[in-house]
Amino acid sequence: MFAFLPRALVSLLVLCATASALHAEDWRLLAPGLELREFLVPDQVGDLAGQQGGMAVLRIDPARYDLALGAALKTGQMRSMQDWARLSGFVAAINAGMFRSDDRLRSTGYMRDSGVLVSDFLHPSYGAFLAFQPREASLPRVRWVDRKLDPDWEAVLTAYDGIIQNYRLISRERENLWTQNDRRHSAAAIGMDASNRVLFIHCRPQVTLHEFAQALLDLPLDLIGAMYVEGGADAAMYVDVAGYVGRFVGEYQSDFFQGSNRNFWPAPNVLGIRPR
Repeated sequence: MFAFLPRALVSLLVLCATASALHAEDWRLLAPGLELREFLVPDQVGDLAGQQGGMAVLRIDPARYDLALGAALKTGQMRSMQDWARLSGFVAAINAGMFRSDDRLRSTGYMRDSGVLVSDFLHPSYGAFLAFQPREASLPRVRWVDRKLDPDWEAVLTAYDGIIQNYRLISRERENLWTQNDRRHSAAAIGMDASNRVLFIHCRPQVTLHEFAQALLDLPLDLIGAMYVEGGADAAMYVDVAGYVGRFVGEYQSDFFQGSNRNFWPAPNVLGIRPR
């Protein structure tokens, strides 16, 4: 998956939660307001295709790109990340959140935009919101909301048409909010940095959420918040812009599958971007 992609080589020592650059390479400009950087991450379980995999980070300027949902509730069908991008005119897409076990088309947390209400359930344990599609031109185009720290979080939700709610990985105070355990899998996340840019993040190597959150803190991303949106083989990201195509798929979550995943799995809900 990563052989054809240019890398900014960085070594991330997950177990001791440190990250250091091997080369001075920086963000690759794919298009105005859209940059990609990849980091090499040791896989503590072992990617069957090799000993290391990649964490890819797409950095998005919301002044140049609009955010929107691709939702099976609206179209009637789950699709691969690549098909969602083609159907919806997205130049990039990532999971918008986890889906319910009793209704795969609906998310486990609150989710909507101007075109669809995926779920009106405010999950009591989910502390992060990403707000987009503002209802007033004077508002920021995208707003990161930490439910635990922002007393106006309910007012923000009423001021934006686009809302996704998920688990916090880190707080605005740059705390790792997850304790260590033995459960490892690929992961996808959405974040925002101190310059109010949106980050789509995909980590193929199998890591715990504690290791994933610590990596996001240790790497040079300058995050003010990050939310976990999916794990395992369902975790996916797709980029297709200005001649560049990046396919980022997750690895199987358990040893039940004897092989290495190389395909997009159908996703019910994705967050995508379109040029303004």
